[in-house]
Amino acid sequence: MSLYGLIKQANQPGAPENSITFRVAATGSVIVAIAACWAQAELPGWITAGSIALVVIGNVFSYLRRNNPFPFLKVVLALAVVISFLWFFATIAKTASAGDLASVEGPLAILFTIIQATHAFDVPSRRDLGFSVAGSATLMAVAAAQAVNTTFALYVVAWAGFGLIALLAMWSSMAGGGPIRVRTVVLSALGVVVVGTGIVAVLPAPHAASNLVFPSAIAGDAAVNEPAGLVGAGPKGNEPVHAGSPSGATRVGGFLGFSGPLDTAIRGSLGNQVVFRVRADRPSFWVAETFDQWDGQSWAATPPPAGTSQWRELVSGPPFDVPLPSGEAPQGAPDYQTFYLAVAGPNLVFHAANANEVWFPAHRLFVASDGTIRAGTSMGPGSIYTVLSTVNTATPTQLAGASTNSPVPGGQLTASEQARYLRLPHPYPQVAALATRITAGSPTTYAKILALEHWIATHTTYTTDIPALKPGQDTVDEFLFHSRRGYCEQISTALSVMLRSIGIPSREAVGYVPGPYNPLTDLYEVQAKDAHAWIQVWFPGYGWQSFDPTALVPNANPTPADAIGHDLSGLVRSVPPIPVAVVTGLLALVLSIVVILRRRPTSWAGAIAQQIDKAARRAGLDAKVGEPLLVLAARLDACWPPADGPPAPSAVALASAAERAAYLGVQPDRAEQRRLLAGARRLRRAPRSERAGPVNSGQEPGLRSDSPRQPAEVGRP
Repeated sequence: MSLYGLIKQANQPGAPENSITFRVAATGSVIVAIAACWAQAELPGWITAGSIALVVIGNVFSYLRRNNPFPFLKVVLALAVVISFLWFFATIAKTASAGDLASVEGPLAILFTIIQATHAFDVPSRRDLGFSVAGSATLMAVAAAQAVNTTFALYVVAWAGFGLIALLAMWSSMAGGGPIRVRTVVLSALGVVVVGTGIVAVLPAPHAASNLVFPSAIAGDAAVNEPAGLVGAGPKGNEPVHAGSPSGATRVGGFLGFSGPLDTAIRGSLGNQVVFRVRADRPSFWVAETFDQWDGQSWAATPPPAGTSQWRELVSGPPFDVPLPSGEAPQGAPDYQTFYLAVAGPNLVFHAANANEVWFPAHRLFVASDGTIRAGTSMGPGSIYTVLSTVNTATPTQLAGASTNSPVPGGQLTASEQARYLRLPHPYPQVAALATRITAGSPTTYAKILALEHWIATHTTYTTDIPALKPGQDTVDEFLFHSRRGYCEQISTALSVMLRSIGIPSREAVGYVPGPYNPLTDLYEVQAKDAHAWIQVWFPGYGWQSFDPTALVPNANPTPADAIGHDLSGLVRSVPPIPVAVVTGLLALVLSIVVILRRRPTSWAGAIAQQIDKAARRAGLDAKVGEPLLVLAARLDACWPPADGPPAPSAVALASAAERAAYLGVQPDRAEQRRLLAGARRLRRAPRSERAGPVNSGQEPGLRSDSPRQPAEVGRP
């Protein structure tokens, strides 16, 4: 066969597909996939609306012309697809960057959408509709590559629903047609859920590192008023932040600690709003700032000497090369993090310590000697930046062997820097005595930290409802020797002062803990309530190490199965038992009533047949398959002693009345019906001792019918 013949044979249309359900489901799967790409900002709005309209029009056109397609339609559509491919290659040749997947995904989504829109005009057969469903999966994969929140799961559920119905309709059409049963849909959906759950259960933990250029974008940016100035989340985006106050709103300052000073007297309240999402190689403290100067109530950064700047301007990026912070060790494991901002906030660049490179879409960044990084512009919702950090992975054994008096190669502090991280605003004799007593049996710095953490965990109460500080009152003295109530800021500050009082350099750090992990997006969803303060302790040779008595950061990303299991267990623990028991009891009661009502006979004759059947079972009789009611009633009457006979009316009399009503239409009056029903109930309740015993009436001993007779059918006209 010639090449032309092969091509013609391959494009020969199949039998027309007449299933409207199949066509609607296939169209729905394509529309949802296009909408998912639009929701992830991979399709412009006008292309989305136009392509959805073309998909609908094309499928209606294909259905109407399914028996007589236009002969040259395939040529026209093929030409449109070729033009689309030429546009795609020309676009990526101009805009795409080597290794930058994000620069290709947008044009790729547009290309796939155009293909689906053109293909919709030539889907007369089952095979063509199947291609539409398969093509929608490709679009969903493109959308999933950029999904960063759980709303994408709604698109996945809708797409899977349309896809499942399309597959069932296709199978039904292949089998000769017929309606799709609800039971089949439910069982198929359960099968999909089970298989999907099994796949998720074996998926490994995600890794963010790759050879791609890391994403960065900025939204709502406005230049700050002064270089390295800290801005907040005001209406204009570039207003300077203000510190919170004990009596006012904290905004981005105060309790959150992102306003320059950190006031421990503020009683904060944070909600569940997602601040940003992070894709990272491993969970970590996301550092914003560190503070070294404590005045008894607030933390601040020590100002630089006169004539010098605290901030070093970086202009070499992106990516920007960040110098190693003072005192840090140049060793550790690489950790890539990509931050997706959900709300406007300060122009602080969060990161895992220690940042080495930052992909940020600006001309400059500012970095301080402690590693704090600020942008020269504000950042609004939708901003993205990526950081490569070298996380110091010193083990407990290594930290236990380090000593402030035994320098080793690695991170070092100058004498003036050590003095700065030991400085206290005034003597703390009680604090020093308490810290000395707690750490008396701890020979190393690491052991002393653990001992102090354990004491704080067992002798203080974590709460944001702290007592107000009086003017001139010291936070640490109030916390340790009076209230012993506080949250992360009071607890970490007390630990830092206790360490400084016994000669161990430390500082305060603020930022966020990782937050809950979303297994659907492989992202940590950092909420406002995850804002946190902890301490960093300096170890010679290993640099600054984070410690926290109130939060635990895992050592690695969880697997999707672990994350889902953790969320489910937390959900179970949070459910109140009494309301659940009440609701479960009510549902069980309603279900029982429904079952009883469904089993209840629909006529008085059926009720009599049901009572005779129950009386026969109680007498030890087994109903034969298809056995008439009169025959069973006669066997039941034969169970009574001959001298006594059955109670009146007998089972035969009752069965005769029921069968006359059911098959002859002879209906007694209401009074007679009530009398017969009462007699049937007496027959069913008759004690076993009054009966002579079961009579098989020719049935083989031990024989039981495989299908019990349905007495409720008796009495139906």
